[in-house]
Amino acid sequence: MKNLELASPSEMSASARAGEIAAILAAAIVRTLVADEPKQRAVGLGFLPDQRVHTTPYQEEKL
Repeated sequence: MKNLELASPSEMSASARAGEIAAILAAAIVRTLVADEPKQRAVGLGFLPDQRVHTTPYQEEKL
């Protein structure tokens, strides 16, 4: 990975700052599209089939 020497934002014009932001976002989008897709894995959470986990345990159980 190469180290970049970036100018201070206070030394840059508004259009230069916008261009830098656009370049960073474009690079992130390209990296996302080029990246290998993660392999799907079946991961068990260690709960038995009749056990449930709620993020809001105070909800009433519907019968």
